[in-house]
Amino acid sequence: MTVVADTPFAKLDAEGRLLKPALNADTHVPGRFGFRGEIAYDDAETVLKEVFSVCESGKPAIGFLAGSIARLETLPKLVETFGAALDGAGNYFIYVSDLPRGNRMIVRFGEVKVHVIFLDDTSVYNELIDTFYVDKMKLKKFDTAAKLDALAEIGLKYDSPSDYKEMSFADGMALKAA
Repeated sequence: MTVVADTPFAKLDAEGRLLKPALNADTHVPGRFGFRGEIAYDDAETVLKEVFSVCESGKPAIGFLAGSIARLETLPKLVETFGAALDGAGNYFIYVSDLPRGNRMIVRFGEVKVHVIFLDDTSVYNELIDTFYVDKMKLKKFDTAAKLDALAEIGLKYDSPSDYKEMSFADGMALKAA
């Protein structure tokens, strides 16, 4: 059994940032640790909600992360807070409530590539199902860890850059303000 202290989530856990865990343990895939819940990244009021995340044994960073934030301007603080827990090999999907409808972009912070996606009155779970073309009826039969595994299997390998416009964070903020 993996303990959080032996994962890329260790720093976040030590700082008290892992909140409301529905899962904070090994998943059903050997060597995979998962976290579902919320992660505070600035203060107690600024959180990454509806988090789906996994890391693989022996890898230094989180491999797959998805969640939602209220405001795009807080994205750099999120990446800064995660620090070395994020790297260029991971797939990170951040759904943002205050983007103009229908927007999908890739924003880079050094080596870290973040898929930034408009989120309307839906959930991260439903958005991931739609993005990854997962059978929702099949997932209904799974427990929390198995649902996370099913989404992570696709999320870890996801590679559809044509669905996203790559832009700088400043350009993303300008798009939001337009």
